[in-house]
Amino acid sequence: MEQQQLPHHIAELIFKHFREGLQPDEQARLNNWLAADERNRTLFDAFSNPSMLEKEMAFFDRLDLDADWEAVAVRAGYDTGRNTRPRRRMLYWSAAASILLATGIFLLWPGRQAAPPAQLAATAPATAPQPGGNKAMLRLSSGQTVSLGHLAGDTVLSEGGSRISGQSGQLVYDEAAAGEAVTYNTLSTPRGGQFRLTLADGTQVWLNASSSIRFPTRFTAKDRTVELTGEGYFEVTKDHKPFYVSINGMKVAVLGTRFNVMGYNGITRTTLAEGAVKIQLPGDRSWNLKPGQQAVVAVDNNDVTVTPADIGKALAWKNGLFYFKDDAMADIIAQLARWYDVEVSVKGPMPARLFSGNIRRQASLAQVLDMLGYVSGAKSTVEGRTVTIQF
Repeated sequence: MEQQQLPHHIAELIFKHFREGLQPDEQARLNNWLAADERNRTLFDAFSNPSMLEKEMAFFDRLDLDADWEAVAVRAGYDTGRNTRPRRRMLYWSAAASILLATGIFLLWPGRQAAPPAQLAATAPATAPQPGGNKAMLRLSSGQTVSLGHLAGDTVLSEGGSRISGQSGQLVYDEAAAGEAVTYNTLSTPRGGQFRLTLADGTQVWLNASSSIRFPTRFTAKDRTVELTGEGYFEVTKDHKPFYVSINGMKVAVLGTRFNVMGYNGITRTTLAEGAVKIQLPGDRSWNLKPGQQAVVAVDNNDVTVTPADIGKALAWKNGLFYFKDDAMADIIAQLARWYDVEVSVKGPMPARLFSGNIRRQASLAQVLDMLGYVSGAKSTVEGRTVTIQF
């Protein structure tokens, strides 16, 4: 079935149209796009609804372009290596367009005409489930647990000779003295949680929702090994000691690199952004990955597939986005359930077709459900922490 995603340059024109108006040549390009397909006009009219864009544009208006341009550019997916004002202006509009795109979860057309979002709005209670945030639990070697949320900048703990400093959304471990005993801590995120961790060697780890990592307070002279469940993104500090991530009965071996490991629902997916890693399975089976490659391992039979990777998709969660590309509705719903910490009940057969698009992870649950309805015809209701989606 035909699927047509909103082009990025058209998103730029639409945003600029509503914010400050277009130059004649820009207006001509937008008019040509509107005239090309009646569905384009329908989509444009949906954006004309002030209530749909009010919060997104208010958010963008609050940005300090000179101070925050790099963060905005990163969200738009652009390289920020050159700090020039003309480039900054381009990034401003590109980022603006990405925010416009993010007001809808998919902004693509399924094989049939869908009703406008207003007709498919989810029924939500006054206190609806909120997007996830910085939430985690730290388990010390003694068994003591510490709830982590919005930590103050001067929060300090001590464990196994290591000083642990905390701030909002992040823990940082200092290297313990060599004579100290090696102790192990576990950082766990709940559904609807995420957290960042700096290990004793300087390696940085981002934990996604429903994930955990067990790690030593200091690394021995032999190697650096951590145990992961769920999903984590790693930026490993280069060292002569190899770094191992153990997950679902396999290991990812590295020296210094950037990669993502996801191990939900019986599938382990390792995506390499930079450097080199080796996938190690029982029986001396191993696969070397190059940057831009992804290894998918089926936990039940250790079947391994290595393919080119979509790095942007793999790392989107770490950069504050849901990013879907040819994903099944069941997989989309599973991600949303983890992040919004809701139970989802599906009524009727889910669409067989695949979906693509993106939305900010801080979008409201109502926005997400509206857009699911927009592209699939589903109707959603929310009662407490239970979401019912009727296809």
